[in-house]
Amino acid sequence: MRLNTEFIRLPLAFDAARLASEIRALPEVAWQPHPEGHAGNAALPLMAVGGDPLNNGVKGVMQPTPQLHDCPYLQQVMSVLQAPIGRTRLMRIDGRAEASLHVDVNYYWQQHMRVHVPIVTDPAVQFICGGQALHMAAGQAWVFDTWREHNVINPTHLQRIHLVIDTTGSAALSALLAQGGRPTDPQAPAMGPVRTVAFEPGARPKIWHEVDNFPVVMSPAEQQTLFANIQAVLPSTNSGEALRAEVAGFFDQWRQLWDRHQSAPSGWRAYADLLESTGDRMGRLRSSVTLSNGVDGAFAVQQILLAPALNTDLAERVVPSVRGAQTRFDRPVFIVSSPRSGSSLLFETLSQAKDVFSIGGESHALIEGIEALHPAAHQWHSNQLGSADATPEVMQELASRFATATHDREGRPTADRDSFRFLEKTPKNSLRIPFLRAMFPDAMFIYLYRDERATISSMLDAWRSGHFVTYDLPGWRGTPWSLALVQGWRDMTGMSTAEVAVRQWESITRTVLDDLQTLPPDSWCVASYDQLVAHPEQEVRRLSQFVGLPWDRNLTAPLPPSRHTLTPANPDKWRANAAEIEPLMHLVSATAERARALFAHEPLRRPPTPVAPVAPAPMPAAGPHPATVHPMPTPTPSAAPAQPHDHQDFRSVHTTSLPQLLNELGASLLVTTYQSGRLITLRADGPKLNTHLTYFPSPMGMAYDGNRLAIGTLQAVWDYRNMPDVASRLHPNKHDGCFIPRNMHVTGDIRVHELAFDAGGELWVVNTRFSALCTLDRDHSFVPRWRPSFVTALAAEDRCHLNGLGMRDGTPTLVTALGSTNTPEGWRHHKAQGGIVMDIASNEIVTQSLGMPHSPRWHNGQWWLLESAKGTLITFDPATGKTQTVAHMPGFTRGLAMHGSLAFVGLSQVRESVFDGIALSQRLKPEERSCGVWVIDLNTGNRVGFIRFEGIVQEIFDIQILPDLRYPEVLEPDADVIGGSFVLSDEAMKDVARD
Repeated sequence: MRLNTEFIRLPLAFDAARLASEIRALPEVAWQPHPEGHAGNAALPLMAVGGDPLNNGVKGVMQPTPQLHDCPYLQQVMSVLQAPIGRTRLMRIDGRAEASLHVDVNYYWQQHMRVHVPIVTDPAVQFICGGQALHMAAGQAWVFDTWREHNVINPTHLQRIHLVIDTTGSAALSALLAQGGRPTDPQAPAMGPVRTVAFEPGARPKIWHEVDNFPVVMSPAEQQTLFANIQAVLPSTNSGEALRAEVAGFFDQWRQLWDRHQSAPSGWRAYADLLESTGDRMGRLRSSVTLSNGVDGAFAVQQILLAPALNTDLAERVVPSVRGAQTRFDRPVFIVSSPRSGSSLLFETLSQAKDVFSIGGESHALIEGIEALHPAAHQWHSNQLGSADATPEVMQELASRFATATHDREGRPTADRDSFRFLEKTPKNSLRIPFLRAMFPDAMFIYLYRDERATISSMLDAWRSGHFVTYDLPGWRGTPWSLALVQGWRDMTGMSTAEVAVRQWESITRTVLDDLQTLPPDSWCVASYDQLVAHPEQEVRRLSQFVGLPWDRNLTAPLPPSRHTLTPANPDKWRANAAEIEPLMHLVSATAERARALFAHEPLRRPPTPVAPVAPAPMPAAGPHPATVHPMPTPTPSAAPAQPHDHQDFRSVHTTSLPQLLNELGASLLVTTYQSGRLITLRADGPKLNTHLTYFPSPMGMAYDGNRLAIGTLQAVWDYRNMPDVASRLHPNKHDGCFIPRNMHVTGDIRVHELAFDAGGELWVVNTRFSALCTLDRDHSFVPRWRPSFVTALAAEDRCHLNGLGMRDGTPTLVTALGSTNTPEGWRHHKAQGGIVMDIASNEIVTQSLGMPHSPRWHNGQWWLLESAKGTLITFDPATGKTQTVAHMPGFTRGLAMHGSLAFVGLSQVRESVFDGIALSQRLKPEERSCGVWVIDLNTGNRVGFIRFEGIVQEIFDIQILPDLRYPEVLEPDADVIGGSFVLSDEAMKDVARD
C-alpha cells in the first residue's frame, strides 16, 4: 500500500522472547523456500488461502494454517490490529543474505499494507525503503510503503525472523497509524504512547480473516482509483502519454461492457477478449516508460489493472438453465492441440462454416467458472479432466453455459433450434478429451499438428509476453504460470522458462495422443498447420467434410492472422529462440517422433529425428546416490494405441548410479508390471536412464536365451526374436537390438508365472492355475510335465500357487509355491509362513515355512530366492533347508535377475489384501512401501542403486537382464515397422531381387 512516508512505527510493543519461543517450537520442515526464490530467504505460512500452508496465493478465503493453531501469542498479536487478516507468514532471512531490492507491483498490494513485527533480529539488520534505512527492533510493530523500492539486508551471521501480517486495515488500525512515529519525516509529530501487549495464558482471541479480496469483475470506479496511483508516478513524456491514452481507451470500452453486464456471466467472454487485446497492445509498450519508483509503466498497468480485472473462479456458480441443453448438441467438434499450434487460426476459419455455432472465442471462464472443473478443486493437479468429472450436474451446467453463449457466423443465437452443430477451441481442452467424450458421446475431435520447434518457440514467446498468464499457483516460483496447467508442474519449479515450455509441450502432446487413440477412428482426424497456411481452401474443405460441416466460402492464402498472433507467421521464426530450445529438444523427441509418425505428415524442411529419452530432472538424494525423477514416456511410434489413463500416469525416480551400472555392464533390463499392462525397458543413454514402455495384457514371466525372448501374458505366450538389422533402421547409432514377435501361443488363462528356456531351447512354463510345470506344442494349450506330489489332480484351482522356477545348468531344478495344499486356493490360509521350495527331480519339499517365496535362482555356486512377505533376498541350501538373509528392502520382493556381484530385485506395493497378516506389513507402513527395481551388492547386501516407479505402476512380477544389449527395442505386435520387416532362409534369400 502507498503511504505518504517511507516508514510508520505503530505504538505497540510485544514480548519478542515469548514469540521467539513459540517459533522455536515449530518444526523446521514447516519452513518453505521463499516463493520468489530469493536465496537465503524462507517463509512459514500462518494464514493462507483455505488454510493450506502450501498455497502461497493471495486470492481466496484466508484461513489459519495448522502452525498458527500451535502459537497462541502469535494469534493474540494478530488480533490486536482488529482488522481483517490476509496472507500472513513468518519471514526468515539467513545471515549474510538479503530480501532483494524490489517494488510490490500487484493488485493485492494496492489494497494491503504489511505489518512487520520483528521477533529475532540484530541491530545491524537494515530495512531500506525509498532510499531510507533503519533498524526495526525486536518486539516493535512497523508498516512501510510497498510502492517504493525496498529491501532488507542482514549482514550478520544470525537469522532474522519477522512476523509479516497483510491487512486491508480497519478503523482501529487507522487510529494506530495516526499515532505512529514517522522516523524519516522530520516534520512529523512524535509517536503516541506505546501500548505493551503482554501474553495472556489461555486467551484465544477471534481473528478476522479475509473473505473477499479480489473482484469477480472489477468495477470502473475501482479501476480509476487504482490508475490514480500509477498516474502519480507516471512521467509526462511521449511514452507516458501513449500509455495514458491506451488506458483511457480501455476504460471507455470496459465501462460500456459494465453498463451492459456488470458482473453477470453474459459479459465474461467480452471482458476476457478486451483484457486480452489490451494486454497485447500493452505488451508493445513494455520498456517504453518507467515510473518514478523504477517500475515499468506498462507492466504496472498489466499487473494492477488487467490481471486482476476478471476472476470468474470467485463467482457464484449459478447460470440460467437451458432445458435439455445437453441433448441439443449434435456431434460437437473440438479442436485440440498443444498451445500456440495455430488452433485459433483454424477455429476462426472453421467458425465461418454455414450453420456452425461457437462462443466466438475460448471457453476458459465458462468451463472453469464451474467450481468442480477448476484446477483448484483438484488440488491444482492440472487442467486434466476425466470421465469421472462428467457428473450429471456438471454436464447440465456446462451445456447450459455453452448453449447460452453460442452464436453462428451472423451473430444469431441457438434459441430457436432443436439441435445445432457446435465448434469449440480452448487449448486446455487438449487435457480434457475423456471428459468431453463422456459429456458428448458423439463428439468429434480435430487434432492440429504443427512442428514442435515452432510451437515450443511460440509458447516461450507467450510465457515471456505476460499476456497468457493463467494461474497464480501455490508454491510456484518464477515467471507467472502461462497457458495450460500440466501434471507435474511442481517438479518444474526452478527450471528455466524455456525448459518449462518444452516440458509443457511434451506433457500436453503426449496426453492428446494417448486420449485420441482410445476413441473410435471415425471420431477424430488430423489437421496440418502447414497445409492450413499454404493451402487453406483444400485443408478446410477436407476437415469440414470429415466432421460434416457445410462449407460455402472461398479461401485464399494467406489467411488473416488470428487474434492471438503475437508476431507475423514465418516458418523460421522459431530460430529466434533456437539457442535456448535446441539443447532441450531431447526432452520431447520421443513424443515428437510419435506425433509425426502416427498422426502427421513429415513437417516441411524437417529431417527425421531419432527417438531419445526423457531427461531426468533433479530430485533429492536417496541413499548413497543422488536420485533423478522423470515422467516415463509413452510408447514410441512403433506402439499400439495406448490404453485410457484418466489422470493415471507413469513416473519414476532413479539413482544416477543405475544408468552408470548398466553402462558398466553393457546391459539393459526388462521389467514386467502386469497390473498396469506394461513391459518396461530400462536402458542407459549415456549418463541418463531411458524408460521405454511396451503394452501387453498382464505381462508376467519372461525368458531370454541370447536371441529369443518369451513373454507370458494374460492368455498367451509371445515368442520374440532379436533382429539386429531392424534395430539399425530404428536408429543406427543407438539401438543395438530389436525384438520382433515371431509366434504367439494361446494358452488360455493359466495364470502363467515364471518362464525359462532349458539347455535344448525348450520353453518351460509355470502354470499356476493348474499347479503344474508345462511345455508348449503346436496342438495343445499346454503340455503338463510335472506337478507337486501333494497335488492329486490337474485342476484349474490354483491349489498351491506354484510360482517360481529355478534352472541349474539348463535343467529345471527347483520350484517355489506359497503352500503345500491340495484344495482350491488353499494356500491363502497359510500364506504368511506356508511357503515351500521343492526339488523337481525328487518331488520333495527341501525348504519350508517361508514367507511367500518367489524367484529361485542358481548363481555364483549357490541358490538365492526372494522371501516376498518379508521383503528380503535370501540364500538357502536345499540339502539342509537353512536360509540366510542378505538384504531387506522396502517392498514386496518379487522378480530377480542376477549378474556378477549384483542382484536386480523387483519391489511391489501390491494390494492390501496381500499384505494382510504378513511380516512386511508390520515392518512398513503403506506409505513406506515402494515399487521398482532395487540393485543389491551380493557381497555386502547394500543397495547400490534403484528405480522407483510412481503413479499407476504399483506391482512388479519379473525382471530379465539382457547382458549383451545396451539399448534394445521390444516392439508391440502391431508396430508399423513389423509390416516391412521379413526373415527368410538363406535359400530363399538367393531368390530375392537385387537393386
